[in-house]
Amino acid sequence: MKQLVIPRAILFFLVVFLAMGIFAFISGISGPERLRAWQIFLVNFLFWTGISQAGVVFSAVLYVTSAQWGKPIRKIAEGMVAFLPVSLLLFPLLFIGLDVLFPWIHGPGRGLHGTVAEEKVLWLHAPFHILRDGIALLILSGVSLVFVYYSHNGRERTSRILSPILLILYVLVYTLIAFDLVMALDSHWISTLFGWYFFIGNFYVGLAAIAISAVLMRRRFHLEESITPPLFHDLGKLIFGFSFFWVYLFWSQYLTIWYGNLPEETEYIIVRVKEFPWAYLSWAVLVLAWVIPFLALLGRNAKRNPLVLIFVSTIVVIGIWLERYVLVVPSLWHEGTLPLGWVELLVTLGFFAAFVFSYLISIRKFRVFPPSL
Repeated sequence: MKQLVIPRAILFFLVVFLAMGIFAFISGISGPERLRAWQIFLVNFLFWTGISQAGVVFSAVLYVTSAQWGKPIRKIAEGMVAFLPVSLLLFPLLFIGLDVLFPWIHGPGRGLHGTVAEEKVLWLHAPFHILRDGIALLILSGVSLVFVYYSHNGRERTSRILSPILLILYVLVYTLIAFDLVMALDSHWISTLFGWYFFIGNFYVGLAAIAISAVLMRRRFHLEESITPPLFHDLGKLIFGFSFFWVYLFWSQYLTIWYGNLPEETEYIIVRVKEFPWAYLSWAVLVLAWVIPFLALLGRNAKRNPLVLIFVSTIVVIGIWLERYVLVVPSLWHEGTLPLGWVELLVTLGFFAAFVFSYLISIRKFRVFPPSL
């Protein structure tokens, strides 16, 4: 049976990217650009943790629905769980950046002003604010690791029992994360639909990441007999469908807020769709995460083509990363310039390297090759 050997060149670049990311983050939070370092850390933490969790959720969905079509890529998806322990180790760093990311944590005197905001003081007060998120992520990650362990060892009955529990926890935990780590950055903004929008976006980008991995694994290990064009077709239909679901939730939220015309709600939207430089990024998100996938995956043959699928999936990954950036950064950055530079690039590369390295180690341990598929 073949075994995954990480080429030295790839390993070298991953180590270099990781080292540069750590250096950029430490330098950033120690200098005058600490806000930029913390906000890009939060963007990448949410993005890569979301992809990691989405891989496990995809496997759980296969178990709940008794879907056999996805069995050849189930372990490929489950391998993404390897980043969850890394994200749990990174999460406590947010305690260090509380004053930068959440300047209102010490009470209404530091940003929570007005009747509506004051009602949120108890819920948003530190350390309860971050502590509950850490506990929620710890529980979800623990259940995810147990689920993957039983799935990998052929304990399908146990995996089927854990699957609905995992899916319910995913919805609850990522709704909480959306409210506490994204919506709460602007302590006056309210949207009851935002939790749905956030965790569906996670699953959407997770599907894209699974598609990229499936195409690369198929080519690298000659898995043409198990990862077939009909499987790509099914995966492409899922990506196509969730692109519509994602944009539907976006439009439902946008339309309700716009016609409600409440100042505490519309300001969040106006900043992102009307003001420079965020408006251009918001349009880019719409094009990358919906327009291009919609047009590219309309045809049946396109969905079955691995080159088209990997191209569209890469576009989706970039689009949703940019969407997370637009959700987080405008709430914190109030200068006239766009905070995208070497700090943002290197920290993102560091997270990317940590995710890929942990994923490759996981795939090697799972031995995702025939006939074990």
